[in-house]
Amino acid sequence: MLLTLVDLSGAIHDMTSVVPSFEYKDEKPGKRPCPKCRTLMTTCRLVLSLDDEIEKPRPELDRCAEHGIWFDGEELAKVFQKVAGKGFGGGVGRKGYAGSKGGGGADRGSGGWRGRSGVPEWWGGGGGGKW
Repeated sequence: MLLTLVDLSGAIHDMTSVVPSFEYKDEKPGKRPCPKCRTLMTTCRLVLSLDDEIEKPRPELDRCAEHGIWFDGEELAKVFQKVAGKGFGGGVGRKGYAGSKGGGGADRGSGGWRGRSGVPEWWGGGGGGKW
């Protein structure tokens, strides 16, 4: 599967709410032609940064400078495994999430969440109750 950096960045943002930055390491001439332009692609390792965290997925990838990165079999899944659980998830900043910047969030302590009106809409003090 051939993905542009814009598409890969968008998918990672959807998973993490963080816009990644990319860097290519260990680039060398490859043997695979680009499926779009037939130019020989380079092989490389993708290094991606999410905020201050640097992730180094293991697969060696093929890259066309004009059309994007070619992912074989499970290579894209390996990249997504590295970023899963990073950031806030959901791709929209998730206002109201306890860890989000500028969001309301859960009360500290025994649990709970207050809606925009300030009235508790959910209170999770530990379970054991009936639904």
